[in-house]
Amino acid sequence: MKMWDGRFSKPSDSMMERFNNSLSFDKTLIAEDIAGSIAWAGALNRIGIFKDDELALVKKGLLGILDDYNKGEIKFTQQDEDIHMAVERILVERIGDTGARLHTGRSRNDQVATDCRLYTKNALKMIIDNVAELQRALILRAENDEQIIMPGFTHLQQAQPVVMSHYWMSFFYILERENSRLEHAVVSTDMMPLGSGAMAGSGFNVDRKKIADELGFSTVSPNSMDGVASRDFLLQALSSIASLGITISRYAEDLILWSTREFGFVELDDAWSTGSSIMPQKKNPDSLELIRGKSGRFVGNYMRFATTLKGIGMTYFKDLQEDKEPLFDSVAHMEMVLKVFTQVLVTLKVNKENITADLDPLLLATDLADYLARKGMPFRLAHKVVGRIVAYCIDNKRPLNELTLDELKKFSDMYDSDVLKCFSWEEALSNRNIYGGTGRESVKEQIACAKKLVG
Repeated sequence: MKMWDGRFSKPSDSMMERFNNSLSFDKTLIAEDIAGSIAWAGALNRIGIFKDDELALVKKGLLGILDDYNKGEIKFTQQDEDIHMAVERILVERIGDTGARLHTGRSRNDQVATDCRLYTKNALKMIIDNVAELQRALILRAENDEQIIMPGFTHLQQAQPVVMSHYWMSFFYILERENSRLEHAVVSTDMMPLGSGAMAGSGFNVDRKKIADELGFSTVSPNSMDGVASRDFLLQALSSIASLGITISRYAEDLILWSTREFGFVELDDAWSTGSSIMPQKKNPDSLELIRGKSGRFVGNYMRFATTLKGIGMTYFKDLQEDKEPLFDSVAHMEMVLKVFTQVLVTLKVNKENITADLDPLLLATDLADYLARKGMPFRLAHKVVGRIVAYCIDNKRPLNELTLDELKKFSDMYDSDVLKCFSWEEALSNRNIYGGTGRESVKEQIACAKKLVG
């Protein structure tokens, strides 16, 4: 027997039962559902629906259900459409009609909306904490690798020399912006719908602000229709997770390339690598490849729910049952991605010798052009002069940093003996001690600031 079947003349078809059932996934919300039910029971007690002893009975019954669920001792039945009705059924079985009065003035519509907001808020905070751990790993890497000069790349071509710590800090600061998106999603989620009823507001004058305080919400929904219908917070959460996944995927791609024999810049620890079933020599960066692959999953979950939500009017429709699986999936996989990437970074071996050997002297071409610009030559003309020098080096198989002053003067009389300083990696770095640049002092400032940000 269903809790809603009084209006119906025959039972649902068995296929409809299976189609309608969401218990297989929304049981994830059991802790949030019970927290919301305990708060609601307290509100009913304050308006006289429950006596004090009845409230104590309801609380004990609900906490017992959660405890038994965590122990794996709860038996669900076919009539349990979702976790909300399952908890109510079990409560009534355990404490009788007192449990049946718990739903007074409450709808599953505001109940599930509250559960989803509670879950999402807690899940986002967990992700934010895990991002902070990844950021700490990046600070550790930056401190360990501050002496390594590496080629910086654009278009996957060597561009200019940078301190490797500068690269790690680029990851840190983009994660800081990802965190700000996650934190804003928390703010959007932090509104309690409970008391909205089915859509017109509860018929019982409960103290909604008191309930919100008990559940840890900073505010209550000011409009009951919006309270049960709104899922923009969930869309924002999925969007923020997808953005974070895309960012992490980009850095995973770099490390995948750098771990190849052709680059040889880094080597993953054996604990975070896998082998081949047929090629004994293989060491594959599967941890990073899976991290890269998960980004598609996060984007897909966002698109899946966005596509569902765009066709739903006000207020509650059963379509909204489709909000939970993409959310649960994204949260679970993002937690794993962040934890795995953190360990990959902590255990990563950086091959300084290979990186140093790979530094192409042509990385210093911009410094030769900057030299002329400092002497007064318009930069566009200086760019052309150095372009001809680069062509000369390529045609004559001469490393740029081995050119003599006489050779350089053939291209411009503005070159003087001090130009030879441009062939120093350290000089190239020191010229970029601008705020945010790759100069050593600048990078130290970036690391110091990063430490303050993560605490």
